[in-house]
Amino acid sequence: MMAGRYARALAEIAGENDAAALGAVGAQIDLVARIVAEEPALAKFFDSPTARSADKETALATLVTRAQLSDLMRRFLAVVIDKRRMSSLPAIAAAFTALHDRAAGIVPVEATVAVGMDEAEAARFRAALEAMTGRQIRLSFTIDPEIVGGVQTRIGSRVYDGTLKSHLRALHRRLAEAH
Repeated sequence: MMAGRYARALAEIAGENDAAALGAVGAQIDLVARIVAEEPALAKFFDSPTARSADKETALATLVTRAQLSDLMRRFLAVVIDKRRMSSLPAIAAAFTALHDRAAGIVPVEATVAVGMDEAEAARFRAALEAMTGRQIRLSFTIDPEIVGGVQTRIGSRVYDGTLKSHLRALHRRLAEAH
C-alpha cells in the first residue's frame, strides 16, 4: 500500500499519462532500487534515525552524481530518505513499473518454465505472445522444475497451462474416469 502511494505520487509529478516521461523516471528508480537491493547497508544507513542528516545529504548527492539522476529523482529520493523508506524502494519501483506499463499499454506476462530459455527462444515466445495479445508485453520468467516441461503463462488474471504436469494430470483423470 505504502509503496503504491509513493509510486503514484512520483508518477503524478513525472507526467502520469506521458509514457515516455514515466519510462525515463522508471529507468532511474529501477537503477536506484537495484543499488539498494545489492547494498542493503545503504538502505539501512538512509533509514537510520541516528545517522546525521548532513551525512545522508552527502551520500545522496554522491549517489545522484554517480548514477546521473535527474533533479526530480533527487528530490523524490530526498523525501523517501526523510521518511525513512529507502528500504522500501524496490517495492516502490515495482509499483511504479506497473503504473508505467498501464500508461504505455504494456501487458505484464509471467511465464513459468521447467528450464530456462535461451535468448532466441525467449524472443520467439515473446513475439508469439505479443501476436496473441496484440499488445506489447513485459515478460518475466520463473523456473519451476516441478512442471516437468512446457510452459504456464499468466496474462493478467488468465492462466494458460501448457505444462507436461497438467497434461499428465488430465490424462490420469481421464483414465480414472474410464475405469
